[in-house]
Amino acid sequence: MTDISLKDNQAALILDLNDNNISVDMAYHGQVGLAAGLCEVIARRLVEDETFRQDLLDQVMKNAAGDYE
Repeated sequence: MTDISLKDNQAALILDLNDNNISVDMAYHGQVGLAAGLCEVIARRLVEDETFRQDLLDQVMKNAAGDYE
């Protein structure tokens, strides 16, 4: 795995997909700011909101097929 160095006020989502299950981790540096807050909201929606997750997965499949919107 690649090491990622975050600067102050940066955040990242780390996604793992196994057997159609998505796990989401979040990393941030410095105080919990807007970037970390956004990552937390996105992570929660990915885990809890089936419609949101399916919409994202559908878009990934379209992008993989070259059908960009």
